[in-house]
Amino acid sequence: MTDPDPKSYNQPDRRTLTDADSGHLAASLIALTREVWVLADRIAVTEEILARRGMDIRAEIDAFQPDAQFQTKLNQMGERLVAQVVNALSGIETA
Repeated sequence: MTDPDPKSYNQPDRRTLTDADSGHLAASLIALTREVWVLADRIAVTEEILARRGMDIRAEIDAFQPDAQFQTKLNQMGERLVAQVVNALSGIETA
């Protein structure tokens, strides 16, 4: 048995992005940008409220190292976000 061509995995059955995908690409970028802004805004507001209450946790957040259980939760959240973006690119509506 011979080894498969190492580049073969990099050639899907169809082009990754076709001309028909451009609308989905734009929609996914807008959705992702909207979600990133909402998260950035909420984090900034949360940090400011905590700082005003004498709990400036910005440096602690920067230095935080999650344990295995919390890292698993973060990984799941990240996978969900990636799935939503990929679904938007594919034209699949998600709730």
